[in-house]
Amino acid sequence: MFDANKPAVLLDTPIPGQGMTAPLGGRPWQQPPKFSTAEKAFAFYAERLTQENQTDQLLNLIELGVPLDTLADSLQLGGVMQGLHSVDVGILISPAIIETMNQMGLQAGLKPVLPTEEVDPEKSNDPEIALRLKQMAEKQDRNISIKDDTLVEELEPEMEIVEEKPTGLMARR
Repeated sequence: MFDANKPAVLLDTPIPGQGMTAPLGGRPWQQPPKFSTAEKAFAFYAERLTQENQTDQLLNLIELGVPLDTLADSLQLGGVMQGLHSVDVGILISPAIIETMNQMGLQAGLKPVLPTEEVDPEKSNDPEIALRLKQMAEKQDRNISIKDDTLVEELEPEMEIVEEKPTGLMARR
């Protein structure tokens, strides 16, 4: 209740919506991390990835063509949410996790999809996604041509250029 004789302390009030959330420190990521260094966090993931059931699942995902950076990001983000390590440590260990998964895939005779590679539309298991990716690749190839060492985009027949004239208070006349 507001008391006119008592000075108001605005910093001690709850944040709007705070009553509908967990208490401060109630989530795992709001606690100090279990692994505070990149070396300790990577050792945890290396041990986890080499467990037999985890290795089988990882190799199945690599065989399906899931990019390694997607797998590493999912893995380390889950670790952040579980309070295993901080976001910074997760970003630092991502390249090492990707390289570990790449070596595991190569040793199993698979061709892992690295972060720098483009997804091949022919390799996708979902026919609708493969068809859309193939159509987009063909459309991109069709719309771009090189003339006189400059890149020129050709317009599709149904598209036309509409030049908008500036309007408003600051428009030039």
